[in-house]
Amino acid sequence: MRPVAPRAVSLLVSLLEESKGRVVEDLLDTSDLDAFHVLRDCGALVVAEDVPVILCPACGDQDVAPQRIRGVLQGLCPECGYVEITNASLRAWKADHDWLLGRLRMAFGIATRQDSEALVPGTVWKVGDHKAGKRTHRILLTRRLSEEAVHKAFREALVDKIERDKAVLISTTSRFAAMVSDLAMPFVHLSEIVHLRSGKLELDTERWAWCLTPAPQRQHDVSAVFAENFRIAVIDGEHYEFSARQAGVFSYLFSVKGGKSYKQSIMDDIDSPQKNPGELFRRNARQWEAFSQLVEWDDYGFYWLKQR
Repeated sequence: MRPVAPRAVSLLVSLLEESKGRVVEDLLDTSDLDAFHVLRDCGALVVAEDVPVILCPACGDQDVAPQRIRGVLQGLCPECGYVEITNASLRAWKADHDWLLGRLRMAFGIATRQDSEALVPGTVWKVGDHKAGKRTHRILLTRRLSEEAVHKAFREALVDKIERDKAVLISTTSRFAAMVSDLAMPFVHLSEIVHLRSGKLELDTERWAWCLTPAPQRQHDVSAVFAENFRIAVIDGEHYEFSARQAGVFSYLFSVKGGKSYKQSIMDDIDSPQKNPGELFRRNARQWEAFSQLVEWDDYGFYWLKQR
């Protein structure tokens, strides 16, 4: 059984990242319902505007407009005729920014008297100031940085409103899509540093510390190629970084000491819904480049590490 909390965080991130991110309970796949219920029940979702048109609940192909006929909510489908519609199918939900900001302040131990501030309405916020020892980091939350207009507004906010030497960017956008490689400040994906437990977000302190450590200072303690629990690989002098799940692939293959591993065994071990390890790397060109240099596979679904 797949743990629900990581999938709930993933659903929350996807809703935040989409410009019109919303979800309708009746249209969700059954495998996602438990994640939706976790988010709804802990207050991470709020009701959005009603849905004016839905897919026919009978055939799933035609759009139908809801209307109340003799006290019954129905819709006229060109294929099926009049079909009954439930109220739940019209109610859309979206991520609650205030909930997320509040839970992030709690996760970082930021004083409750500190209010978060919107730097770019709806897309960039100052969560608060996080103190660790003698250092203070200004925690920023960003979303949809891959969109041109949002990215432009974010860059303007960097100049006018953000102390860049203290800032840490937490984002629902991937580093590759966010186009922030030129910025000399830590960039962290939301799903990698927090865990959802009992309706609250908990900070992964080890991963957080890793993210704040400059790359040259991270120790290469696993092998000549891998370091930091397989989150880093150095190939012919090139430095590559990976997510926790991607690192899990390398860790699994490394543990079998050159032997072959079947794709489903690997994906089950790292609790990934993807069909094979390659699917975890394909969306990021640089990570795919590293994966292709480090791993071999065959047509039968077996994977193994190349000898380097």
